[in-house]
Amino acid sequence: MVATLLTLMFSTGSDEFGERKAFFGSLVFETVEKDNGATGITTGIDNPVPIIVLFLVLTVILTMVQIIYRGLKQRRDQLLNETPGN
Repeated sequence: MVATLLTLMFSTGSDEFGERKAFFGSLVFETVEKDNGATGITTGIDNPVPIIVLFLVLTVILTMVQIIYRGLKQRRDQLLNETPGN
């Protein structure tokens, strides 16, 4: 998400003003022209739901990978203990 926000920041031209959204509308990058000619920048989270869903999906996937790894390691140890000569 940080990379997406950085991409939004650096893909905005120097004369472009307005709001840009990314990652299903959850990240916002807005540039506005101030009264004195300076450029004001605002970044933030507009909708946290996609970020929460991503976190939950990654947590489930990583947990499943860890459970599968432990099961395979346990099966390997079991097979090594069953071989003659050990």
